[in-house]
Amino acid sequence: MTNEGNEGNEGGVGGEGGEDLAGAGFGGGGEAAAAAAARVLSELAGSVEIGVVPYDRLVAGGRRRLRRRRLLTSGAVAVLVAAAVVGGTALGGLGRGPGDAADAGAVVATAPTATVAAGAGGAAAPPTAPVRDPFTPARVVVGQGTANGRQWQAWAAFWPAATTKEDALRQAQLIWADRHAAGPQLPRTTRADIDRSWRPDVDLVNLYATVDGQRQVDDSMHDTPAPGAPDGAIIDRATSGGGTMLGLKGGELGASPVVIAGVRPRVAKVVVTWDTGGVSESVPVALGDSPTRWYAIAKKPGAQARTFTYYAADGSVLGTDASWFRSY
Repeated sequence: MTNEGNEGNEGGVGGEGGEDLAGAGFGGGGEAAAAAAARVLSELAGSVEIGVVPYDRLVAGGRRRLRRRRLLTSGAVAVLVAAAVVGGTALGGLGRGPGDAADAGAVVATAPTATVAAGAGGAAAPPTAPVRDPFTPARVVVGQGTANGRQWQAWAAFWPAATTKEDALRQAQLIWADRHAAGPQLPRTTRADIDRSWRPDVDLVNLYATVDGQRQVDDSMHDTPAPGAPDGAIIDRATSGGGTMLGLKGGELGASPVVIAGVRPRVAKVVVTWDTGGVSESVPVALGDSPTRWYAIAKKPGAQARTFTYYAADGSVLGTDASWFRSY
């Protein structure tokens, strides 16, 4: 009796459970249980609330990851470069003997180099020579001072040699216009003059003076050898290109006319010794690329020049002259 009752109770419990599962849809066969489970999960999913997507946080996080990736990449590149430099230095030191700069730990500096444009065929083009323009003179003050309370300046206008007779005629017309402004009586240069005197290896130098900034009528023209041309003067002489004494024609400088003369490049200083005592000095000045230098010295009032002495840069005497100022 007791055992049967227990079985009956178990059966009742089993029956009640079967009714509940069936009510939920899990009773019956396997297909029905799967369908019931899908329905329950669908209802659960429908009850879940979905909030706003945090786009700003997602973007910020992505940027942080990108920055970390870049830092890691740059660090790896730096390590590789450092390793390459160290490796190259180690390889460069191979084969050096004792006492080399690398072994001593010295820093070897290299002199700066100028970059030269490559010419045709990839060869380095040589430095270009200065342009010699026969129509544009280079004007240089070769000396200055005071005479009778007035400021004087000695000038040299350097006209490079013209390479053709046509250019020589044009150059002569420009020189005439330049000089004619101070000396209206100056005749024009003609084609016949050019045919007689033009040489493609001779530069022209116009020597003149200004007083208080005004060009004076007194001037002089001189021929000088162009660079590379043979010099007809005696090679041992210190002077070259001739010279002139200005300030006499119009009496502009009174008792103190000015000598302007040419010398060779090796002359570094000209010293005039006066018969009344004292000296005057002048440093020759270059004109463009001309091999002739020019200096100017004013006469000491009431004195005669005993000697003009030409000195080299080392102080040695290159020559003497006693002709200037002696006849005045």
